[in-house]
Amino acid sequence: MISRATSDALERVAQRAQDALAAFTPGAVPQRGASVGTAPRAQFALDPLSVAAPPGAFFVTAGADGSPRYTRDGTFALRGDTLVSSDGSPVLGYAGASGPGTLPAPLHIDPSDAALARHADLHLDATGALTYTRPTIDPRTGARANERIVAGRVALARFPAGTEPTRIDGTHVVAPPGVLPHLGTPGDATFAGLTTNARDGGGIDIDTALDRLADAYTTFSAMRAAFAARGSTDRTATELVK
Repeated sequence: MISRATSDALERVAQRAQDALAAFTPGAVPQRGASVGTAPRAQFALDPLSVAAPPGAFFVTAGADGSPRYTRDGTFALRGDTLVSSDGSPVLGYAGASGPGTLPAPLHIDPSDAALARHADLHLDATGALTYTRPTIDPRTGARANERIVAGRVALARFPAGTEPTRIDGTHVVAPPGVLPHLGTPGDATFAGLTTNARDGGGIDIDTALDRLADAYTTFSAMRAAFAARGSTDRTATELVK
């Protein structure tokens, strides 16, 4: 049976290793908080549904139980008629012209447009609007035209200053008990706009993460050497008694 101190040392090594492995994961949240954190950075992406949130802001997604979860990973996609995050969770926002006065709900495009693939140029713009072009035909003249559709806008969340969100996995956090995040939309009075055709580069500094991992291994090695030395001393004492 290993000691509590050894267990804690192994846990620190595991956490530091996870931070280093996640350094290039979009929207990554460090295990050890600010000690390896870095300023947000947007990286170019070809995907028109990939966006980066402004500093300090999170996208809102629905967990398996429907409760809100918060992420900086804006690598979105359309599944059926629903906008989803990289793990398949529905992205929450405001349909049509509705805004933060209502509760955010999963963002959808028109189900008929999704079924008939009538959603050309589907993209997210800097205001968080999910837009696409629907082809139309005038029934009287037969003239063809394109109609721009705004399905809705993604929601953004910000936690009160000094709040440390609770990490639930590599890219998602939840609000601490008793804390209600401020909700809004990109480009409104409280949030800057999104960076389009981009993705969040993650919130972990790889150099610092590797340094902390090396420190954790050094601490564990020193502890191991100390236990080995103590074990040798105990054996010697036993042999002397014999």
